[in-house]
Amino acid sequence: MKIELLALVFCCIAFEKNANCQGDASQIDPNVPEERLLKTKIESVVLYQGRAAITRVATTTLTAGLWKLRFEDLPASIQPETLEAKSGSGRILSVDFSERATPEAASTPDAAVLDAEIRKINQEIATTTDTLTGAQSELKVVESVGVRAATDATKDGGTTKLDLASLDGQLAWMATQRTRIGGLLRVATERAEMLRKDLVSAQNRRNALGGRAKTTQSAEVLLAMTTEGEIPVRLSYLVTDARWEPVYSIRASPDRNAVGIEFDALVIQKSGEDWKGVRLSLSTARPSRAASPPSVTPWVVDVRAPYVQVSESAALYSTVDSASPVAEIAPSTMEIKDASAGFLAKRKSAAEKLSEDAVVGGSGPSVTYTIALPFDAPSDDQVRRRARIASFDAPTKFVFQTQPIASEGVFLRGTLSNASPFQLLPGRASVFVGADYVGATPFVGAAPKQEFAVFFGADPAVTARRELIKKEDRQSGLFGGGLDTVSDYRVTISNGTGRSIDMELFDRRPISRSDKIEVNLSASNLLLSRDVDYIATQFPQGILRWDLSIPATPSGSEGTVVSWTVVVSRSKDIEITPLPQE
Repeated sequence: MKIELLALVFCCIAFEKNANCQGDASQIDPNVPEERLLKTKIESVVLYQGRAAITRVATTTLTAGLWKLRFEDLPASIQPETLEAKSGSGRILSVDFSERATPEAASTPDAAVLDAEIRKINQEIATTTDTLTGAQSELKVVESVGVRAATDATKDGGTTKLDLASLDGQLAWMATQRTRIGGLLRVATERAEMLRKDLVSAQNRRNALGGRAKTTQSAEVLLAMTTEGEIPVRLSYLVTDARWEPVYSIRASPDRNAVGIEFDALVIQKSGEDWKGVRLSLSTARPSRAASPPSVTPWVVDVRAPYVQVSESAALYSTVDSASPVAEIAPSTMEIKDASAGFLAKRKSAAEKLSEDAVVGGSGPSVTYTIALPFDAPSDDQVRRRARIASFDAPTKFVFQTQPIASEGVFLRGTLSNASPFQLLPGRASVFVGADYVGATPFVGAAPKQEFAVFFGADPAVTARRELIKKEDRQSGLFGGGLDTVSDYRVTISNGTGRSIDMELFDRRPISRSDKIEVNLSASNLLLSRDVDYIATQFPQGILRWDLSIPATPSGSEGTVVSWTVVVSRSKDIEITPLPQE
């Protein structure tokens, strides 16, 4: 009887509780969203020049209805207008950005004005950085095409066919481009310096107010769910103060039979949030959310300022620690061996996957490299992390090159072919032969299958000695009315490598810019190069080139000798510009 009575009491209590719950649910307004704070992590980063696109992700379980999902602790460098949210289910209705003061300090109206000023200055600094990056890239393009354009325009130099107007036009174009870009660089640099000073001033005034409120940036995502379940929610946004630059290591084997290229990215970021184990993609694009085109600005002409190359700091290599799974210890020896073999196989598979080259995406001028290895980068502009994009062998043809009129060294030059699918971007390269560091060199970039030249330093075993044997003036013409200046030259090449080598020898002769002066090359003991590009571009400018096969120099022998004579002819009453005493 007592048991039945207790059961009846429990049933009444449960019925009453259920009734109360139904009553509370009926009072909930379905138009008011439920709020939830999400714990997120940075999943991926797309790094541009001066900016980065960040994607945060959180997984949460939601029921049907309206939800307000809150993402907190966003960085101060965030660009709020770039916020975007995506969910695995439901529909995103809105994404709102907010800044709030922490409870320990209240913001005054003056502080709020200064905070807004600081945010505006930071945005202008980001825009100015984009302008500087674009101008520097444009200058590299102008410099890379300028030499070839000028030589093409002057292919008839040193002859009566020389088109001075065309030459002057090319030189004027180059000067105009350099002046224009130099002006952009100067204005942008001055603007950046002024903005930095303004930022320091605003920050000092803000600090002087005292009791500064710490502000937190957050985003609120309004989500409508028609089903229930566990879904991922992602928040993407752009931040400033992050960049990358391409760097290369070009390594020749000690016997110079093979050359490898390591294509890396140097990452520097001070965005205000640390990147830990993120999926990193490197992009050559320049993100812009501008809805209207920029206006045309005045074109100012000024005296050209000397170009100053920005010094580059040494790169610091990063190390990425990866946690190793722990193998389960089994009671039998055979099981231990099987587990160990499986463990090693998994480690090998993981290592192979993480050491793969980056995945290339994009098309046209915009290319994206996605790195296989999870990447770490703290928010610290003093720390530089290096990410491997790719490493590959480059088919190479070696030749020695010497120009003893300009340098005493005989340099080893490799003509490399970009056998990879990667677009190698302009940057800087460190050159090695074996374990020896040769030096740093600018790298102009190369498309897939394109060839490019790299110098591997001077070889002390090969020397080239240049001499002016004789120089004299002689009367010429039927009645001695002409005057010839005759110069005899000789270069002696010694090859101590113990094997035959290929060599390109460069020198020069005067070129005439007047039909009253004639310059001739005579009495050369070896034929000049028959290279088509050399004949079309360099020979008309007075550049002399011999393509030689130099045997090993026997002991006691002087080596291979190249000799030639240059004759400058004119009338005796014509005064010419001085000829070099070389």
